[in-house]
Amino acid sequence: MRAITWTFWGLLALLSGAWLMADPRLFTATGFFAVRDMATQATGLLAIGCMSVAMMLAVRPRWPERTLGGLDKMYRLHKWLGIGGVVFAVLHWLWVEAPKWAVGWGLLERSGHGPREA
Repeated sequence: MRAITWTFWGLLALLSGAWLMADPRLFTATGFFAVRDMATQATGLLAIGCMSVAMMLAVRPRWPERTLGGLDKMYRLHKWLGIGGVVFAVLHWLWVEAPKWAVGWGLLERSGHGPREA
């Protein structure tokens, strides 16, 4: 179980670290909608990453089987990656939709967009 836990959380940390190195605007984001943009990107990336690795495990390659300690452990990691992918996909959807609902209910002010270019 320890190898599965380390692999799962290590993958999430690796994906998050790569995303932060590629787009460090999270540290300078001000305002709700800037943070929402970053959270939407992060949850979408983590959802796609979890589902991609789960699909790679679904084809039953031999090297993770040896690394994780057997096919049953690889299946368990596949299960947790699928659950993680669904959780991050739902969080991604909520980050996209919930602010729209909050604006509609009058809880948030709509973000001001600059003038459109011709």
